[in-house]
Amino acid sequence: MIRNPFRPITLQQRMTLIAFALLLPAIALRLFTTLYPFLQTISFSVQRYNPAFPPTRFVGFDNFTRLANDPVVQASISFTIVFVGVSTVFQLVFGLMVAHLLNAPFRLRGLARTISLIPWAMPMIVVALGFRWMFDDQFGMIPDLLRRIGIESRWLIDPNNAKLAVVLVNIWKSTPFVALVLLAGLQGISRDLYEAAKVDGAHWWDELRYITLPMLMPIIVTTSMFMLVWQLAVFDLPYAMTGGGPGFSTTVLAQKIYLEMNSLNFGYASAIGMVLVGIVIIVGGIGLFLFKRFEVE
Repeated sequence: MIRNPFRPITLQQRMTLIAFALLLPAIALRLFTTLYPFLQTISFSVQRYNPAFPPTRFVGFDNFTRLANDPVVQASISFTIVFVGVSTVFQLVFGLMVAHLLNAPFRLRGLARTISLIPWAMPMIVVALGFRWMFDDQFGMIPDLLRRIGIESRWLIDPNNAKLAVVLVNIWKSTPFVALVLLAGLQGISRDLYEAAKVDGAHWWDELRYITLPMLMPIIVTTSMFMLVWQLAVFDLPYAMTGGGPGFSTTVLAQKIYLEMNSLNFGYASAIGMVLVGIVIIVGGIGLFLFKRFEVE
């Protein structure tokens, strides 16, 4: 008796094939829009590629050697790290404070939660242009208020003050989002834990240290990693607020990539982009490690 080699497929196999066929267009589109540009960036990073000055030629690691000796790139990396790190720390601290306030029972709490989201809901370019005028030395509201109390300050034309201004605006803009995420986490903590702590004589600091922070730690780690990675690619805020100046003091890596792309230096821009990708991979790896370490049962 000869067996039929073409056996009918089972229902489970049929469902698997249908699922794969339905997912295939999305997978193909994702690979085309993500994997292909990434591989093309790697290819460009080892070439001297400028459409205005052909031909394209392989230069190996010359682009990376060049950016290692480029003071603008070095200043961009240092400010990007400071910008992202300081912003994320204060966004978490202020976000937790705002989340605690919005989690407390009081009248018009829903209205307060809605109003607190206004900075985050505003377009970044609008915020940048608005604060650019507010920090203006001649017509700005902030220098005028400081002068009224006897403090002379020059914000956007002083490198250190310009860095501080950009970081402060970024903290103000994104803190409501962090507060919203942490508020959702606070609402998931049982009130019985706080009531039991009060019975045992715990103060607010004890509740924060032994209940709130341990229970929120997975959310804090996830949110902090998201904000770190997201803000590593920030471009619109420093570009619209200071133009990367004075000089290159507030230039971030994404803006440096834009400037090189705008000059048609695709090879050099791709090399800088690979440095940014490396920073993102390192930050993401640290985030995954911390998330597993602080996972709450």
